[in-house]
Amino acid sequence: MNKAKPFRKLGAQEALFVELTEKSNGAVQLAVFFRACRSLGVEELIKGMEYLHNLHPMLHSRVEKNHHAYWFCDVEFEAIPIEIKRDALPLNYQEEFKRLGAKILELEKYVYRFTVYVNGHGDVEWVAFMVSHAAMDGRSLLLLVRDLDRYLRGDSGDRPSASIMQKSVVDYVSSIKHLKTIQPVASNDNNACSKWPVEQAVNASLRKGCSIYRVLPKRFCDQLYLLSKHENVQITSIYNAIAIIASRSLPGFRPVTELLLPINAQFLCKHQIDRDVIGECTTILTISLSSDETSLDLLSLAHLIQKKVYLQLRNGHFFEPPLVPDYSLVEIERLAKESSTEKDYFPSGICVSNVGDISEYTGPLTFFDFGVVMTVQTHGEHPIMLVTCTIDGEGVFVFGYCEPLVSKESALRYIEKYMKTLREFSESNGPYTS
Repeated sequence: MNKAKPFRKLGAQEALFVELTEKSNGAVQLAVFFRACRSLGVEELIKGMEYLHNLHPMLHSRVEKNHHAYWFCDVEFEAIPIEIKRDALPLNYQEEFKRLGAKILELEKYVYRFTVYVNGHGDVEWVAFMVSHAAMDGRSLLLLVRDLDRYLRGDSGDRPSASIMQKSVVDYVSSIKHLKTIQPVASNDNNACSKWPVEQAVNASLRKGCSIYRVLPKRFCDQLYLLSKHENVQITSIYNAIAIIASRSLPGFRPVTELLLPINAQFLCKHQIDRDVIGECTTILTISLSSDETSLDLLSLAHLIQKKVYLQLRNGHFFEPPLVPDYSLVEIERLAKESSTEKDYFPSGICVSNVGDISEYTGPLTFFDFGVVMTVQTHGEHPIMLVTCTIDGEGVFVFGYCEPLVSKESALRYIEKYMKTLREFSESNGPYTS
């Protein structure tokens, strides 16, 4: 029997995500929970999942390491772990996220698994994907939900096999000629001041990835939309500003800090990356904030962050060594091992990702009506991660953190502060009309 040939070498960020998952107790595994809103049997769902697996080459993938790390795309659907839960409704999202996040993907065998939550009538109520972030990003998961919904309603047609990332996101972004490679200027004093202390320092084996979500009613979202138009500030910038303001409630808050903003690299690599590709297309902008800036009022801070984002996009600074096209796997492994060790600080600040309106990715859905996405935070890189989106006009805010680096009490205090600030801001400014 001929040995399978590799598809391609992993990119630097993909390799780092693999190492973080293996060395930091499942870190950066990506979970999406989505809710069924129509009668759906387990057998029908699994047939749909098999259809997805056969449609998207990246779902066939696994990782082999031998001096370098390579993708192989030869995994059959029968090798994918499937869990059927018949005694876990109503869904306890917090507990299930923690439980599934603690089950580490065997990336040399497969890059995803899924859990099906079944009610007393035998119908599917929830489905949870747990995937390797090295293989897929949150945008990809939304496209999978879209394609699954199309299959279930008989609209899959004779669609050709979907596209795959021919190069890694680091390679794509690094090849853009109009982007500069200016290193951000930051003093050592500022860097020292921005390291937030953890509440309890432990190594990765003792960390637990946790997540909590909240929903903002449509009337608040509508008012925020009108407010953002009136003030000429993006809603994303408002969410980012509130993330900083709410962080003042955390015990380790530092007024000199930074904000990490994941962005979709497809917007940078015009026409190079297929819109419907299933893969890892995320890059990160890092915004530094001084103590004077973090003390601004919400609207002023939102405008400032928006301006800094535009400047960063123009400067084109997205990846730092060792995240370069010609990377060293040994250096990547060293970086991941460092994340897994016990340390008394968070290397980075708050991380905020605004996905936007889910329908922009999925179109109208028939079988599913709600979902949440979050990565496992056991790498201990930042105190809080927030993923925001809009579903049928409602705002969904998913918060991720790592116990015991951040206690549940502190996370809940942060979430309460965030949501309260969001509601008060939408109510106290306006009302505006379209």
